Amino acid sequence: MRKALNTLLTEKLTRRTFLNSSGKAAAVGAVATSTTFPFTASAETSAQASKEEVKYSACLVNCGSRCPLKVHVKDGVISYIDSEDGINDEVFGEHQITPCLRVRANRYKTYNHDRIKSPLLRVGKRGEGKFKKISWDEATTLIADKLKYTIEKHGNEAIFYQYGTGCNGGNIHGRNAMRRFLSSTGGYLNYHNSYSTAQISRIEPFVYGKGHGSFMSEIANSDLVVMFCQNLAETRMSGGGQIYEVLQALEKSQAKVIIIDPRYTDSSIGLNAEWLPIRPGTDAALVAGIVHTLVDEGLADDDFINKYATGWDEDNLPATAPKNSSYKSYIMGKYNDGIEKTAEWAADLTRIPAARIRQLAREMASANNAWISQGWGLQRTANGEQGCRSIMMLPVITKQFGKPGPNTGDWLYHEEPY
Repeated sequence: MRKALNTLLTEKLTRRTFLNSSGKAAAVGAVATSTTFPFTASAETSAQASKEEVKYSACLVNCGSRCPLKVHVKDGVISYIDSEDGINDEVFGEHQITPCLRVRANRYKTYNHDRIKSPLLRVGKRGEGKFKKISWDEATTLIADKLKYTIEKHGNEAIFYQYGTGCNGGNIHGRNAMRRFLSSTGGYLNYHNSYSTAQISRIEPFVYGKGHGSFMSEIANSDLVVMFCQNLAETRMSGGGQIYEVLQALEKSQAKVIIIDPRYTDSSIGLNAEWLPIRPGTDAALVAGIVHTLVDEGLADDDFINKYATGWDEDNLPATAPKNSSYKSYIMGKYNDGIEKTAEWAADLTRIPAARIRQLAREMASANNAWISQGWGLQRTANGEQGCRSIMMLPVITKQFGKPGPNTGDWLYHEEPY
């Protein structure tokens, strides 16, 4: 085993060898060098090097939209980047996927003068900014030597794989290739959880048992869409992103859209939504004010909620639960704090008028198929999981689940509507 490890870590790896399988597409910055795409059109070829060629690629940045690209190349240099032609714009899924401006600017990113084009070795103290250029052979040898030293002296658990390492989502290079490599050396210390969904993924099992959510296409069956801190136009953009899926669904349903967010976002504009500006970190208080209205106006059905959930009122709490520890008791001020979570109480914290909070509660309860969802921004705060959990409880309290159109209050994907 030790001999095999030494062989693996000392084997020469040149820049030319590493890029050999990628061909010219990698040299011009095509970001998905050997990914196969279901395109019927073939790339243009020419015997003359000066003639423009079209190479198919895709964007693999972390929005997840995976927009296909046509990279126009002349003499080994990108001329410009265009969108794939599509099949039939009248059919969702066969439409032309138009990339966002960030993708179309990949040419400038590839040839930017600030881009690091060769390995750099620090020659001064940390923070001094002193580096010298070294060859790829020198860099790979140095890394291999440091890996061998660390493993022999401290063990494989001293090799930490950092979250976000490499090109996210890449099939050939990126995190998967790095993990396979480190595993072949005997293992490594992995990271725990993620900064993307740390709190929402931790709290959701206490609500639903595991992650559940409807496809955005279910909005085609909705008559009301309420999004808490969800900004798809800036995070899941382009023709390949969820924002396009939502736009297509809204064309069918013509549902009213309400976006609750501290910022007036592109989503509020693009979805023609009513914007409710909220004080950051007060989403749980807003939900409490909504639920108080539902209880106070007789819009919350205790028998229905108790049939599908535990912890709503005292009737279905576990025998070991403290007195008045149900969610309804908390809302009505019967728990330890003694504060009734009225719309006025919520308005003081959220800065959303009490009358609008009460009206929002009525809209959710009276809708035939209300879609309720949330983005990941609100859980990236202290106690952010409480806001996440509150929003996830709204579909149950308002009877908005188990039929086409609603969602779980989360932002996940599942084949069945909930």
